[in-house]
Amino acid sequence: MSRPHRLALALLLSSAPALAQPAPQAPDTSEAPRTFGGLLEDRILEAIRTGRIVGRQNVGSTSVNLHLRLAGDIDAAWKPRTSTHGDTYRAEIAAYRLNRLLGLSRVPPATSRAIPRSALHLAPTSPVIAERDLTVRGAAIYWVPVLRDSLIDRPREIERWSSWLRQGREVPADQRTRAEEISTLLVFDFLTGNWDRWSGANVPMDAAGHLIYRDNNGAFEEPFVLGLMQNGMAWLRRSQRFSAGVIARARALTDASIREEMALDGDPARPPLTEAQRRSLLRRRDALLEYVDGLIRRHGEAAVLVF
Repeated sequence: MSRPHRLALALLLSSAPALAQPAPQAPDTSEAPRTFGGLLEDRILEAIRTGRIVGRQNVGSTSVNLHLRLAGDIDAAWKPRTSTHGDTYRAEIAAYRLNRLLGLSRVPPATSRAIPRSALHLAPTSPVIAERDLTVRGAAIYWVPVLRDSLIDRPREIERWSSWLRQGREVPADQRTRAEEISTLLVFDFLTGNWDRWSGANVPMDAAGHLIYRDNNGAFEEPFVLGLMQNGMAWLRRSQRFSAGVIARARALTDASIREEMALDGDPARPPLTEAQRRSLLRRRDALLEYVDGLIRRHGEAAVLVF
């Protein structure tokens, strides 16, 4: 990386306030109720927040991740606060909330949920941390009934879709939806600072073949160091074509709008994002817009905002 680029990244990671950006109004999507996988999001959130637990199974490999079978037709994954992963469960909730701010429906609905430790049937050596009232805080996440490997994280596939998203290359007509989903995933992961997307099997698709942006507990790490910014920028630069609506909504983000959305989770003791995490998110947003606006100056808006 050249010295000017290193200096630019260092400035973005400094503690100075985020650079001011124009804030056009994001498109209004409030008319229709939000859905995920054909279900109303409000119904999903209510079920995973309050549904009676009738069964549980640990499905995590490197962390505690329980599949909660709930009374009714909606299940949840549940990631708790632990001594090994701390409060990273909050990143799952923050990612879902940011997905809403960007006008997306690709992150499974997630909400805070405290569960009595006795109801979890945990081993005495479990790293799960209980509160003074013997409940365990965590994120309840909608259990998507059908998930399949999209295979887009394979080296050959990465090179294939990267070529679609470069200027001067054609997006195959039958791959336009997939190209947009990948481009938007790169934007989303850059904004969240997720370093763990491409480590294997973290880019599944649903029964209809659409990408699901799940497993976000590697996001919003703080402090957000230079190496994380460089890694995120390397992935983002694989795309030179973006969704106009997503970029417009990213441009409209403010500290106030982020705080307002995060507050909807309803756990004031542990909001999904801290003040430092919000500042880092806005700095990453500024870096995203600097990159996209540079492409627009070079190639024209119609060639860059193609989805």
